[in-house]
Amino acid sequence: MLRRSTTILLLSTAAIAAMPVPAFAARSAATARVRFDIPAGDLAAALNAVARQSGIRIAFPYDRAAGRRVAGLKGEMAAADAVRRLVAGTDLKLVVADADHILLAAEPSQQAPSVETAASDAGEEIFVTGYRLSTRRALASKRKSDQVIDAVSQDEVSQLPDVNIVEAARRIPGLSVISERDSTRGHDNYQYVTIRGLDSRYNLVTVDGAQVASADASYRGAQLAMLPATLVSEIQAIKTVTAQYDPHALGGQINLVSKSAFDTGPFVTAQALGGWTSQGGKVVPDKRANLRASATAATTFGSAHQFGVVLSGEYQRLQASALASLPGDTGGAGWTYYTAAGAQTANIAASTGRAVPVRVQDYAFDVQRERYSVNGKLEFRPGDRFEASLFGGYYRERSDEDRYEALALPAAGYTPGASADTGKLNSGNYQLGLVAQPETRKTWFVNGSARYAIADRLKLRVGASDSDATYNQNRWMYKWNTGMVITATSAGTSNQPAYGYGYRVVGGEPIITLNDAAAAANPANYGPRYWRNIVADITNTVRTLRGDLGWNFDPEDRGLGLNLGVNHTLTRVENTLDYREWFAKDAASAALIGTLDRYAQPMVLTPIMAPGINFYLIDAVKAQGVLVDHPDWFRQSTARVADSNNAYFKLRESIAAGYGQIRWRADRFNLQAGLRYDDTAVDVTTRVNGTSRTLQRHRDYGYALPSAVATFDATAAIKLRAGVSETIGRPDYGQYGATTTYSVNAVTNPDGSPASLLTITQGNAALRPRRAWNYDLSAEWYLGRGGLVSAALFRKDITDEIFTKTISYTNYAFEGTTYQSATVSQPVNASSARVQGIEVQLVQDKLDFLPGPLRDLGVSLNASWLDGHFDFVMSNGSNRRIGALFNQPDHIYNASLFYSRGPANVRFAWNRIGAAPVSVDSGAAWRDIWQDARDQIDLQGSYYVTPWLQATAQVQNLTKAPFRARLGEQRELLQTRYPVGRTLWFGLVFKPGVAK
Repeated sequence: MLRRSTTILLLSTAAIAAMPVPAFAARSAATARVRFDIPAGDLAAALNAVARQSGIRIAFPYDRAAGRRVAGLKGEMAAADAVRRLVAGTDLKLVVADADHILLAAEPSQQAPSVETAASDAGEEIFVTGYRLSTRRALASKRKSDQVIDAVSQDEVSQLPDVNIVEAARRIPGLSVISERDSTRGHDNYQYVTIRGLDSRYNLVTVDGAQVASADASYRGAQLAMLPATLVSEIQAIKTVTAQYDPHALGGQINLVSKSAFDTGPFVTAQALGGWTSQGGKVVPDKRANLRASATAATTFGSAHQFGVVLSGEYQRLQASALASLPGDTGGAGWTYYTAAGAQTANIAASTGRAVPVRVQDYAFDVQRERYSVNGKLEFRPGDRFEASLFGGYYRERSDEDRYEALALPAAGYTPGASADTGKLNSGNYQLGLVAQPETRKTWFVNGSARYAIADRLKLRVGASDSDATYNQNRWMYKWNTGMVITATSAGTSNQPAYGYGYRVVGGEPIITLNDAAAAANPANYGPRYWRNIVADITNTVRTLRGDLGWNFDPEDRGLGLNLGVNHTLTRVENTLDYREWFAKDAASAALIGTLDRYAQPMVLTPIMAPGINFYLIDAVKAQGVLVDHPDWFRQSTARVADSNNAYFKLRESIAAGYGQIRWRADRFNLQAGLRYDDTAVDVTTRVNGTSRTLQRHRDYGYALPSAVATFDATAAIKLRAGVSETIGRPDYGQYGATTTYSVNAVTNPDGSPASLLTITQGNAALRPRRAWNYDLSAEWYLGRGGLVSAALFRKDITDEIFTKTISYTNYAFEGTTYQSATVSQPVNASSARVQGIEVQLVQDKLDFLPGPLRDLGVSLNASWLDGHFDFVMSNGSNRRIGALFNQPDHIYNASLFYSRGPANVRFAWNRIGAAPVSVDSGAAWRDIWQDARDQIDLQGSYYVTPWLQATAQVQNLTKAPFRARLGEQRELLQTRYPVGRTLWFGLVFKPGVAK
């Protein structure tokens, strides 16, 4: 009975330690002598190394070994003796040592629940799942770190339907996630991570400490949604950034720790899942099936297993569709107020007090995303003094999205209704359109690093990385419109009484009834308006060199330690746009092109906000074909050349940094202080006022940035931390690179005389980065048995916040001419901000104080409360305080309940992200747009059919929670509603042994 339970324990505990059985190894006895060469380091890694080099299976409680530092081990000895030396002085002891395996357990009085009692009175089979492993690994990383960090391991990611890094990161305390930023695209998935209320543009994404490029014209935040979960062994949120880190981290940094064959041991795992979403097929009926497949393999090789290699790949095909509502546009233009005289106004006090919908848009989205990724890592550890690794990855995302639009656009002429939520717009026009907007993102990433021990306490570390990202969008836009008026020189629209509408506002959402619904439902009443093609290309490269020399600075070193380092990062960004537009050449050509009835697809929808008419879906192939086959029916606009030139910029940013750190470490106390000097040079090339004429801009700035962090082990279970640091948030690329556009308009002086007003809009190369002082306190109580209770307080005081400001001048000289008056709009350092909060966490991977089967329950809870504000400069020059930072929720909640008994595992996960501002209006506060709070519930269940085959079922977004945004004095008016379906997944996970 003991032998049977022990064998099962060995298999399960090995799985927990992410150390699958090295089946290829020779089955030598534990007493046979083997030549070992194991470097100093983590005890868990050292035990894995003994297993590799001897061919013996070793099972041990991971949470008792991870984070313990041990000395190196060299020489010829029996595997059992090697293990005894490594665990000497710990609470681990040898329980079994035979020809096949070695079993370690904690001393009985302190035994952790990651190892069950070897003898079972009931003789039941013991299965230990990845849930408890994931909890313990994340806690081990947190406990042994000198910084304030939180983490989630890949094992936990694999246990939930989180299809990318972003979705997995929302489980970490203090992290929230947001959807697509482009309001013209679908919002069905999460794209970016916010750390402690600071938007992702303020936080770097790194892989093993090296920065990942992101192809975005104006935004520094990396496209984390592209990166697969199979890339990492752990997702770390680093919340106190010390001198060795790049200081562009107002919130912190997301660091993805890649897998290592020396940590995991040889293994192979693969999974394949298929599924569908409840929103699938709503627009295009045959697009329903989803697919996820991935595989990872690792092994060591060489005469002494000094080489390690990890390979992984992933493929995803995700379908989604939605009938969405957007009463307005990006700036809240869908609502207005009217004065008693019938004029539109943004000033509620001067109006009748009735919010009127004046841009009622229904959308139908159909999206297919395909993501491919390949990762590889080669490592070399010939001994204790030297190690090197080379990591490479390629990530590709293709999103084929069709966005169908139905838009009611009224003219002037408003009649109030009998109640405050009703009224009538007397005339207008109705539009039906299609935007076919495929986009492709590609990212290459290579990172090499090496460590060499010059002497026992003197270590040199060097590294280099190269990341290249590209983005391409080829957007085709087709529009048919009522009331088209086409001549040989222009193509316009006329507003007609038939297409005005009456409305009622229900729950902040407009429902309209067109004056002549039959006319609006007739596709023959829609004439051709425009064909547009917008091709956007962005390239971004980030190249980094880094090195540091540390004396007595490793985690296991005690006493005084010093570390000196240098870093250089070179970033290049280029943004180009090719914008072309065509209209019908004349009225006769418009008749040849034809009305909408020639281009409508068979499937017809009903608009949510205009239920009385037909929502025709334009056939892109037919629309494109008429332009290709009959170019003589069209004329091309020349005005779009200026749009293309205005979008162009090229940027080069060079950052050179040096830093020094000093540390004192004792058994229970660690104090570290550092100073980093960061020097940045920026060169930008833009074009002037829609022409090909270029303008050069240059900017230099440098900052000395101090930091300090301290940890204190108050008891064996309680750890206290404190930190202070200064960090920066560099301006977005587009804030440097916005082109200079200007216009001259005739105005009247106060005395009635004529004058000329020069209006300039431009970027600002003189921008300083945002700066923040960061303060952290935390207390952690490690309960043993995979448990933690923790609380963290933080505060960030931010200066030099950046906002676009309009400044008025008199007698302004510009390009050789002096203008009586001028206004210049550009981003400036004109504000301050603050965010503070508390994070609490409770983790217990096994509630073994409960009776019977309930003792196999585990729980993970965390909550974050954030309080922030920033001062915003209004268009009239006044300041207005906003009660939260952009994309900063006031609360974040996570709750996971998991149960594992025998071969069955079940997990429930709830995530809630509070309301957060997404845009602020410079003219009217009621036009500020806030994302609504959102709850998402996910479920997972699995069953081990065999020890190497697991069947799994997952439910993502059980309650079909949508994305919503609102505006208004009380956020009572709908800005966006994007439904998100419930997605079901079914599949198999393979964890076979590796053949000899």
